[in-house]
Amino acid sequence: MTLDIRASRGGFGADLRSTVQVVMAPLQAAVNAVVTPVVSFSDGLSNLAGLREENQRLRDRIESLEREAAQVGHLESQVSELETLLALRLGEDLYQLSVSAEVTARGGTLDPTLTIDRGTGDGVHTGQPVVDGQGALIGLVSEAGEAGASVIPITSRRAPAVTVRLPDGQRGVVTGQGAGALELSILEASGPLEGGELLVTFGPYGDSNAYPKDLDVGIVAEAADPQFGTIGVRVEPMGDIERLEYVAVIPWPPAPQFRDGDADEGA
Repeated sequence: MTLDIRASRGGFGADLRSTVQVVMAPLQAAVNAVVTPVVSFSDGLSNLAGLREENQRLRDRIESLEREAAQVGHLESQVSELETLLALRLGEDLYQLSVSAEVTARGGTLDPTLTIDRGTGDGVHTGQPVVDGQGALIGLVSEAGEAGASVIPITSRRAPAVTVRLPDGQRGVVTGQGAGALELSILEASGPLEGGELLVTFGPYGDSNAYPKDLDVGIVAEAADPQFGTIGVRVEPMGDIERLEYVAVIPWPPAPQFRDGDADEGA
């Protein structure tokens, strides 16, 4: 009798392998169930970190572009304002180009004073009117040195009264009330006053020689009716001194005499 040992051995080995596979299959499945999510979670963390870095780069780029856009807008505004100032010629009363200046400081809150970087060496003298880039009256030079000057806003109680003209020909006086406020007084009112009326300087009149004519001063804040022939009403200033960066000083009067210490020097 001949026994086929190879067949017998092969069958036993195959059975053994099958048995091992049956036993190990649940263990392998359990290992896969644990390892696969861990690997996926690790990959997810890597991807999440990459996304966060990319998002941060995008945010940084957006902030950079926004800063650049704001700077460009600010520069465009400055250029426009300077171009207006450089081209400013105000009425036939003036024959000379106004002196452009930068606002370098602001002092006070209720009754502020502006400091500009132009002085007597540039043709700026005490008493000369100051306007913004749109030609609106801002104030008056109160003190001038060689390389700088101080400006009192027309809203200050210390500023000279401004004689103004209304569109209907009426004449009134605008005075500073402090804290950025103006008031219009019409002593001989010919009728009711509408809100929104533009007030401009009347020009040299009476005892006031402070301002040339046709400078924008302010807007009548509300309608008003005469009371015993007079009107008193609030005025919104045309110029915003809180946001001013550049101004122009008007050579008015064109040839000041005995100002800023000249009288002492000539004595």
